[in-house]
Amino acid sequence: MLSLISESQEIEMGRAYADQIASSMPRYDDPGLQTYIEQIGLSLAATSERPDLPWSFIVLDDPSINAFAVPGGFLYVTRGILTHFNSEAELAAVLGHEVGHVTARHSVEQLSRQQLFGGLLGIGSILSEDIRNVSGLGAAAIGVFGLSHSRSDEHQADLLGVRYALRDLYDPREAVKVHTMLGRQTELRGGRGTPNWLATHPSSADRIARIHAQVDTIPQSVLAPTRILADQYLSHVDGMVFGINPRDGFFQGARFVHPELAFEFNMPDGWQTANLTEAVIAQSPDEDALIQLTLSGTSGHASAAQAFFAGEGIQSRGVNRTTVNRLPATIGAFEAATENGPVSGVAGFVDYNGQTYRLLGYTPTQKFGTYDNAFRTTIASFDRLIDQALLGVQPLRVNVETLPRSTTIAALVNQRGSPITADELAIVNGVDTDTQLAQGAKIKWIVGTPPPSGS
Repeated sequence: MLSLISESQEIEMGRAYADQIASSMPRYDDPGLQTYIEQIGLSLAATSERPDLPWSFIVLDDPSINAFAVPGGFLYVTRGILTHFNSEAELAAVLGHEVGHVTARHSVEQLSRQQLFGGLLGIGSILSEDIRNVSGLGAAAIGVFGLSHSRSDEHQADLLGVRYALRDLYDPREAVKVHTMLGRQTELRGGRGTPNWLATHPSSADRIARIHAQVDTIPQSVLAPTRILADQYLSHVDGMVFGINPRDGFFQGARFVHPELAFEFNMPDGWQTANLTEAVIAQSPDEDALIQLTLSGTSGHASAAQAFFAGEGIQSRGVNRTTVNRLPATIGAFEAATENGPVSGVAGFVDYNGQTYRLLGYTPTQKFGTYDNAFRTTIASFDRLIDQALLGVQPLRVNVETLPRSTTIAALVNQRGSPITADELAIVNGVDTDTQLAQGAKIKWIVGTPPPSGS
C-alpha cells in the first residue's frame, strides 16, 4: 500500500525521476538565477514539516508555464513560469505550494499510482540499452510533466503554501495573482494551450476564494512585515529568454527545425511532440507508437546501423545502404522481444555535418502495419536546413525597463510595436492593457523577432 512507502524509499524514487529529468530536460543556463531560486526554495522548505529532505530547486530551460515536484524534495520551475511572475512573493507562493505537495506526500502517492514506465513507453525495454534510455526520456517528460493532483490535494497544498510563505515573511496575498495570471492565459487562448501548471494544478474561483479566506484569518500585525520584493525579482529575470529558444530547435506544426545544427524533418501530423535534451520525440495519438531522433554516438551511418541491427535480441530485415535527400544513410526494419511483448520498427541512420543521426520508430508488432509508412516517411524527410531566415533566428528576451512617463501597455504597443500582443504583455506584467502605469514604474518588455511561422 502507498502508506507503507518509507521516507528513504520516497527519496530513492525521487532521485530516480530526477535523474530522468536531468537527462531529458535541460537546466536554464544562468547560474545566478539558479542560485537565487534555490536559496528561496531552501528557505521555504526549512519552514516546512520536513526540513531534512534533500531539497533541490531547479530552473528548467522550458518555455511552458509550469512547476512540479517529484517525491523526496526535488522541485522544478520552468523559465516560462518565471517570466510571468512579477515579484519574489509570487514565486514563493508557487514554490511553497510545490513544497506542500512533497511534505504532504502527494507526489509519491500520485507517482506510485501511475505506471510511468509502462504501456507504450515500456516498449523501450527492447534489449538495447540505447533504446531503453531514450524511451525513459519520454517517460520523464510526458509522465512527470503531466502529473496531476486531486482537488483535496490542491487545497491542502494551497494552504501549506500560504503557511510556508508567511513563515518566511512573504506576503501570501500574492498567491492570488498567480492564479489570476494563469486564468488570463487560458482565456487569451480560448481554452486552448492551457498553461501546464494550470492543467496539472486545476485552478478555480473556489480555490482563489479559499486562499482569500485563509489570508483573512491572518492578523494585520502578522501581515504588516511581510515582503513582496518586486524590484529584486525583476532584476533576476531581466534578459531571460522568453518563449521557445529557437536555437535549440523548435516545431512548426509537425515540422521540426534546428537552426544551430542546420537540419529539419517532419513528424507525423497530430502526434504529441517534445524537444528534449538528448532526443526529439513524438508519440502517436493512441499512445501505441513512438518516433525519436537522437545522435547515434557511433561514427558513420554504416557502423551505427551495424551496431544497432546486430544488437542482442534484435532481428533485422531489409537493411540497405541508401541516401536520404542526398545524404548517406542506412535504413532497415527490426523486431525485438520486450517484457511487454514483441515490438517492431524502422531505424534510419543518416550522416550529416560530421554527425550520425538516428531516427527510430517502433510499436507493438501487431500494430506495425499501421505505422510502418509513418516511420519511413519521417526518416525520409530528414534534410539540410537552408532557409536563411530560420538559420539566423534568435530567441525573444525579457527586458526590464523603467517608464519615463505615465502610460499604458496598449499605448506602448501602439507606439513601439511588439513581438507579442498587448494582451500577452499585460498578462506578463500582471496588469490590464489599459491600466495606467506610473512614471518610474518598472515593466517587462519583450524584445526580438519571433521565428517565421512556417507552413
